[in-house]
Amino acid sequence: MYKPEYKIGKNGVPYLTKKEMDEIAEGFICDFCPEAMSTPMQIDIDSFAQNYLGLKQDFQYLSHNGVYLGMTVFNDTDKVVIFNPDKWKADYISAEARTIIIDNNLLEENQEHRYRFTMGHECGHDIYHTQYFGYAPDQMSLLEDREPMIKCRIVNTNSNKKPAVWDDKSTMEWQANYFASALLMPKPMVIKVIEDDDKNFKNVVFRGFDISNYDIKVILISRKFNVSEEAARYRLQGLGLIGNSNQLKI
Repeated sequence: MYKPEYKIGKNGVPYLTKKEMDEIAEGFICDFCPEAMSTPMQIDIDSFAQNYLGLKQDFQYLSHNGVYLGMTVFNDTDKVVIFNPDKWKADYISAEARTIIIDNNLLEENQEHRYRFTMGHECGHDIYHTQYFGYAPDQMSLLEDREPMIKCRIVNTNSNKKPAVWDDKSTMEWQANYFASALLMPKPMVIKVIEDDDKNFKNVVFRGFDISNYDIKVILISRKFNVSEEAARYRLQGLGLIGNSNQLKI
């Protein structure tokens, strides 16, 4: 299994540039699904999480209003807070270490793109942030103020925008977002789709709508990698393929 190397700060949060995160995502893809680095395709995010990383998966209601989409559990615990719709109140459940919990609302038919991005996001937490949240049983008393899990709100697919406040949580959320984007839309394959002959653009049927070349690129990437158009747009901007970007200057 691919084991990336990167620097970790004294606070346990990795120090990663966007360039490094792209390269790490590509390393995982080369090991998990090598053909996806030669032919642009949809990444099987469920297989990546469960069969490759060895993560467990569960589905619960994480809130009463859908504000939380996913959670990564880093240590065995019986204090995972979920929402019980039958009792209409919060409740506790148990979960094993390295469990991803996805909100039940993402199982709805029109939520596939958000589900895929959330899964990629939680995989990013497992890969990058286990050292921050994880601990051995004999260390628990030293880390009572640090919960063994991270609960993620509605995922912002704009991985190009840095958090306004660089505390640990916002930094880790940004890193997980970027990893999801880089894994689902690997940089070399995004470039390949955009640069691969004008026939790609000519073959997209828009049923009479007058849209710009900018939108065609977004739709092509969205369809090719099975991601939302919002996620595709931010990825293209981040790679400098539409609009302005300083992606690789960090």
